[in-house]
Amino acid sequence: MNPRNYKEHFTPKRIIALVIVLGSTAAFALLMQWFVSFYTPVGTQRVSKVSNTTSLSEKIVNPFDTVALVARGAYVYDLKTNTVLFAKNENEKLPLASVTKLMTALVARESMSASAVLTLTKDDLAAEGDTGLRPGERWRLGDLLRATLIISSNDGAHAVASFVGANGHPENYPDMSLTRANFIQMMNAKAVELGLDQMEFFNESGLDVSTTQNGLPEIVSTAGGYGSAKNVAELIAELWSKYPDTVEVTARKEVNISSQDKIAHYLPNTNEIVGKIPGLIASKTGFTDLAGGNLAVIFDRGIGDAIVIVVLGSGYKERFEDVQKLVAATILVALSQN
Repeated sequence: MNPRNYKEHFTPKRIIALVIVLGSTAAFALLMQWFVSFYTPVGTQRVSKVSNTTSLSEKIVNPFDTVALVARGAYVYDLKTNTVLFAKNENEKLPLASVTKLMTALVARESMSASAVLTLTKDDLAAEGDTGLRPGERWRLGDLLRATLIISSNDGAHAVASFVGANGHPENYPDMSLTRANFIQMMNAKAVELGLDQMEFFNESGLDVSTTQNGLPEIVSTAGGYGSAKNVAELIAELWSKYPDTVEVTARKEVNISSQDKIAHYLPNTNEIVGKIPGLIASKTGFTDLAGGNLAVIFDRGIGDAIVIVVLGSGYKERFEDVQKLVAATILVALSQN
């Protein structure tokens, strides 16, 4: 890029996007750091002892080099060019928490029609957490999946597993634990089919699994689902590619979804930064004691330039900060290449 033409590339729209992602102070500091490294006159830059003709592009600092993350694992992938932009322990097998529900949604959509109707039972709503679902309420499978993803409903995931695991006929199964076990097998089979080598599921919600011994609770030792940051990136990209109508609801701050009984449900997004990621396409949060804070997002860096970002093993608030840092670095990389 010719320094004289920087105004053509740092358009108001792109600068506003950075401000949205990082906040005005942080965005200004990052932009100034990048400007100094990029646009400092040649005569004032350090010159190599070997050559004094080093190009400006060779002096540019990769924006990802200065990113400090709390997350244990992270992955940034450009779906348009099939390029890895950033990776940190991307193949380490880590607890997924509610990111597990991405696989729940994918398996459900591939197994049954989104228009299939299920009736919620008390057993379906026995999972941890209350998201406003009611026993006896009838839902279209597609609507329940959308609700489950945006508000991260364990009840919703529980009900989906029971229904799909019974092939749409839970009345034929007196023991619903068998239908959910069947659904978990389907989830693990799908992970193998997709080549997600680090993925393994023990339930449909991602809740940590506790065990008992001699009637006394033991320390939680098993997550509801495991996988790597790279696996999660591939999974959310697969779900978005095949069933965008299911996952794109997670790019909104809140939605109102009504069941077949005309009961309206107000559902706020569990992703606190949906309004701070420009071009957000999809997202999924996850948090448990064992997993820490997880977050997966897809956003459009430009027209038709979808980027996947995943962080695993961060903190409850820090997962959002980690993703914002990676979004900002991703945008700066694009600017430096224009």
